[in-house]
Amino acid sequence: MKKIVSLGASSILVLGLSLGLAGTGNTALPQVDPAYVKECGACHIPYPAQFLPKRSWERILGALDKHFGENATLSPKALAPIKSYLDSHAADTAAGNPRIMRDVGVNITPLRIVEMPFWIHIHAKQIERHAFDSPKVKNAGNCAACHRGAAKGQFGDDD
Repeated sequence: MKKIVSLGASSILVLGLSLGLAGTGNTALPQVDPAYVKECGACHIPYPAQFLPKRSWERILGALDKHFGENATLSPKALAPIKSYLDSHAADTAAGNPRIMRDVGVNITPLRIVEMPFWIHIHAKQIERHAFDSPKVKNAGNCAACHRGAAKGQFGDDD
């Protein structure tokens, strides 16, 4: 089946056939920041920066004391490289993916990747909504429940 994202420890590769990127020559994305992997990956998978717009990452980082029900506050020194990485690799930047921004209004600031139209489109075709309620999955943001390679950043159909 189609490979959506493969995010290695040192690089991100988007094959993105479902996103219409085939043949564009723009498949390799920049390296993942080690500070982002270390800090954010300590609690959950380090979601690809390219899956949310810059304004979303800014809002998320601006409220780390209330990070989805947890206090994930970081020191300014620890936060600086993460903010820089997310700011420069978000979906709506030159290093990001403008196709991921399709159907996201400029006045909309999604705080979860599962709220992004591209994510909804990809998953709605393959998965019934109630599947996310199973005890194994728990919620749509638990990528590792269905994608065995999620911890390594692999989100393809067979991962």
